[in-house]
Amino acid sequence: MTTSWDRRSLMMGAGMLAFAPAALARPGRSAGDAKAATLPDYPNLKAFIEGYVEAKKLPGAVLAIKRGEDPVKYMSAGTVAFDSDIKITPDSLFRIYSMTKPITGFAVMKLIEDGKFTLDTPVADIIPEFSALQVFTDPKTGATAPVSKVMRIRHLLTHTAGLSYAIMRSPSAALYTKNGVTPGGRDRVRGPGMEVDPISSLEDMVQRLSKIPLDFEPGSRWQYSVAFDVLGLVIKRTSGLGFYEYLKKSFFDPLRMHDTDFMVPKEKLNRFTTEIAVKNGQRVVADDRVGSAFARDRDLPSGGGGLVSSAHDYMRWNSMLLNEGTLDGVRVLKAETVRLGRSNLMEPGVVFPGFFGARKYGFGAGVAIVSTGDEKPGEDVAGTFWWFGIAGTQEWVDPANKFSVVLMLQEYPTVDPVQREVHIAAYKDLAAINKI
Repeated sequence: MTTSWDRRSLMMGAGMLAFAPAALARPGRSAGDAKAATLPDYPNLKAFIEGYVEAKKLPGAVLAIKRGEDPVKYMSAGTVAFDSDIKITPDSLFRIYSMTKPITGFAVMKLIEDGKFTLDTPVADIIPEFSALQVFTDPKTGATAPVSKVMRIRHLLTHTAGLSYAIMRSPSAALYTKNGVTPGGRDRVRGPGMEVDPISSLEDMVQRLSKIPLDFEPGSRWQYSVAFDVLGLVIKRTSGLGFYEYLKKSFFDPLRMHDTDFMVPKEKLNRFTTEIAVKNGQRVVADDRVGSAFARDRDLPSGGGGLVSSAHDYMRWNSMLLNEGTLDGVRVLKAETVRLGRSNLMEPGVVFPGFFGARKYGFGAGVAIVSTGDEKPGEDVAGTFWWFGIAGTQEWVDPANKFSVVLMLQEYPTVDPVQREVHIAAYKDLAAINKI
């Protein structure tokens, strides 16, 4: 187990929070070294990741923790793969899957800020392929009718557009598989249930989606979906840049998130982690870091689940959001844009079911928002916004406590108990620190 602090974060400009720059280690000492030595530890979080690695449930994991004006603290345990002796570090690379969604969501918010469109712009104004959508009226018989409500940008941002995923239990899910609409899958050949080859571009995806009925009228309820992949095409068509190029220009370069990409270049493969899965009680390789499709290309960038990133990079992203759009003196979003993006953007009466019990949530620009203050120990505080990836990555931003945590690990699928346990550990540590 190793614990490291970002030495140069104390040099950042004034603001709510400051986070680590791209380079994690430099020779010599700095003011950050002296301050780091006096800061409290996070024993519950340390025990959390050490326990999983020592029990050989995971080859390795890393946490990034930010509290108030403290430098970012990193905790790493284990290696990039069970068959490797390369240690996990804050620069190790992970498939973040759905943690891509907040980045896509705030990219859309930036285009709204720039006046390219509004939250209530009809999607068909940008994607005319969606101008004649159908909706299921009787899923049992397959009966459909033209939609009566307009699909708007806010519906895509909040998973209330009527779209679905092939993995969902929804009326349209089988049609997604049948028509090869599996963004983020990186498949090049037909999988089980597919009658055509998988989608080859974002344009190809919306052409196929336009022929699949919606599960419900836009804006009427919440359902996890390919909406953020559709938003990738919205970004492409309204920015005049490729989707990745827009993210790189607007966020990754100015925030020095140099390891966040839709692929892993050859020169970075030694930092890429292997993804594991549990089958018949055994832990097996689900996606090897060597030969992974994530190292192939970025031809079909998935705004819903395609990015690879590091704990270091994603904490810089969170730092920018906690600091309401600015980091190291560079502003990438207006403060009011960040506040709008982390607010409940769903239409009145629509409920996001949430996770971890009967909590009240809203949904913003690809983030869940805790909307009440009745939290129990280990639960997010009201105003916290967060999301996770299906292979166990998780992140949250808690403005009330000026607190953020990023967890990186690779077990597919992992939702509980890992995500629940890291919250409990984090807030136990925070409570203890706040008493000092």
